Amino acid sequence: MWFRSAPNSASGAAHQRRSVPSILAAGLRVDGDIACEGEVHIIGTLAGNLTADKLTLGEGGAINGTVEASTAVINGSLSGRLAAVTVILGRTAQVTADIIYVSMRIEPGAIFEGYSRRVERVEMATADAVQLPSPRGPVEQHGAAAPGDD
Repeated sequence: MWFRSAPNSASGAAHQRRSVPSILAAGLRVDGDIACEGEVHIIGTLAGNLTADKLTLGEGGAINGTVEASTAVINGSLSGRLAAVTVILGRTAQVTADIIYVSMRIEPGAIFEGYSRRVERVEMATADAVQLPSPRGPVEQHGAAAPGDD
């Protein structure tokens, strides 16, 4: 069928399929945990935990839970906890979460309430056990930034 690969190109076909992001579309709500080895785009609503290589939370998308990713681009609403190597809070982000990161960028207009902690590296959990370490040591606290506070 559509995903059937040629007999000698099975590994190439599997690699191509992983490069296509999984999409949770607008109007779709998932109650439960999601584990993905590749990229996930969320424009709908997730009430649960997410583990992925890359997360793009689109404008209008929402997550209430724990997120672990290598890269997290947040343009929607996130409540809970986030651990990622690279975090980008876009101008439409509304985040109420504790964030553990190696590199973080907050664009003007983003709203962030919570604690953040920069670390040298983020240990990613396996897909079966999503748990973030609790913050220890010096912690930065960020207040909400209103749009227009450039």
